[in-house]
This record gives sequence, structure tokens and C-alpha cells, in this order.
Amino acid sequence: MADTLAPETVLHDLRVRMEGEEKSPWTVKQYLSLVREFLVHVNKAPSEVTALDVQRYREYLVLERRYAKASVYLALRAIGYFLRANGSHVSDAVEVPRRSQRLPSFLNEEETHRLLATTDGDPRAAAILRLLCYGGFRVGELCKLELSDVDLESSLIRVRRGKGDKDRVVVIDESAVEALRGWLEKARAEGQEGPSLFGVVPRTVERMVKDHARSAGLQKHVTPHTLRHTLATTLLRHGLDIRFIQKQLGHASVATTELYTHVDTEALQAAYRAAKPKY
Repeated sequence: MADTLAPETVLHDLRVRMEGEEKSPWTVKQYLSLVREFLVHVNKAPSEVTALDVQRYREYLVLERRYAKASVYLALRAIGYFLRANGSHVSDAVEVPRRSQRLPSFLNEEETHRLLATTDGDPRAAAILRLLCYGGFRVGELCKLELSDVDLESSLIRVRRGKGDKDRVVVIDESAVEALRGWLEKARAEGQEGPSLFGVVPRTVERMVKDHARSAGLQKHVTPHTLRHTLATTLLRHGLDIRFIQKQLGHASVATTELYTHVDTEALQAAYRAAKPKY
């Protein structure tokens, strides 16, 4: 492979491409790792890789590495992206296994209240967690927010170039507005105010959520995405039209939002009791 391919050069080019497309840091890291393993295994330049190579690598992951279906899906997605980026279309001939659709985890309202209560005395954490719980932001979207995106008087925040490179407007509630005011006053007083609303990276927010979930005594694995799911599930339970939830969360298709209709078993039970036939 040394004669036909300089792996680190190729991977550097892949990183530049992905970062230019504003892929999340997690996606970049995962794809680079998966592609590196593939290149080492096949020992070929991208232009020499065949559909049979990819198919045999898939069999290797399943039979020898014992990869779960979701892991195989991710590996083949990464390899396909890499090959297309290098002008190869051989991955089009390889069937990618359908990704397992897991029901999203979420907190109930009592658990969410306990989580938010742990942020008392920490204005930045209070603002961040309330935006996640009441706005449903993706963690990457939240980290890119700037002061100019926020309209506190109207309780609106503009997300610029969210997933799919789309803009949207997110509604937040009064407690999130007040938490933001508290953070901005502290930042201004301490000379921390700048264009970036929070000046954080995704890993910082993920650790913050994990630490506060632990402080709240929650036994669940809680991530920023858990709080996004929590908002969607709660809004649906409270009767908000699914199309408005789709707009709030920035789903490209309402089919994605409809996943939450399968999550809230309490609402399902209540709806069934109200509508069940009287035989």
C-alpha cells in the first residue's frame, strides 16, 4: 500500500472535506477511524477498491469482528462516503444494511425538573440546559449560537445552517429567556461577552449534562440528545400538532418526528382508554 497510497494524506483530505461540509466532530472522528481500518484491511488505493472488496469487508466485520448491525451500517456509510469523495462509485453496488430504529430515550417531566434544579447558582449551565430542554437544539447548533441570533423580547432564537444546511427559528419559554438574561448579565459583568453566546464545544456540553444528571440522581444515561427527545415527547403528550414539533426540531421529514408517536406509552394508553369501543 505504501507504493499506491499514503493513508494519512488521504485521511487528511477526507477530514478537510468533512469539516468543510460542517460534519459534527463526532462524525468526523468516527468516519476517519472506520476508513483507516478499511484501508489497512484491503491494502489498496481508493481507485483500486472493488465492490467485492467492500462486500468481503462487510462479511469480515460481521463474521470475524462480530460487529452489531448498527456498527456495520456506520462502517459502510463511512466507507461509501470516502469512496464517493475519491470519485469511486463501487459502493453503490453494495447493499448497506438498514439501520435499526431505536426508540429514543427521554426524561419525564419530574426528572427534567430535578435536572434543571441542579443548575441553580450556575448561570451558564442554567441557560444551556434550559435551551436544550425547552428549545430542542442539537448540541452542535447550540454551540454555534451567537448573540445576534437571540431575540429575548420575542422568545425566539435563529439557528443558522442547522442540519441539512437549513435555517430555522426556535421558540423558547420564559424560564429559558430569564436564564439567558442571567447568563448574559454575568458574562457582561465578567468581561466574557462576545459574538459566541456560550463559547463552548459539544464535548463541554455533553459533560455538563452528564454531571448535572448525576447530581439530580438520575439513573438514566442522559445526553444533550436525550433532552431534545424529551422536549419532542412532552410537546406531543401535551397535544401540540406534530407538524409544529417538526419545525421546532428542524426535522427534514415529518416521518422522523412521527417516531415520537411510538414512544409515549402513557399518552397511548390514555388515548386508547378514551377511544376504546364499548362492546
